[in-house]
Amino acid sequence: MLIGDKYKIESDSLNVTLYKVVNVKKTGGIRWRPVAYFSSVKNALYYLVENEVMETGLKDLKTVVEKIDGLERLINGLELVQKTL
Repeated sequence: MLIGDKYKIESDSLNVTLYKVVNVKKTGGIRWRPVAYFSSVKNALYYLVENEVMETGLKDLKTVVEKIDGLERLINGLELVQKTL
């Protein structure tokens, strides 16, 4: 599941993995680097929001609120697909 153009979440039978896109200097391409592993998608999304907020440097409240609002819009815009078994 892609989250904007910087992150994606994948899962296997044991973990949910949050990946971040990184640029490869030698080839000029990109690759997905695992950031952290979680037991649920919910925990991965909480971590993503917290991490992005901390990257603002907590310079001022307006910056933090704008970051949170942007991430909330991004998460709310994700397509929720239900699988039927």
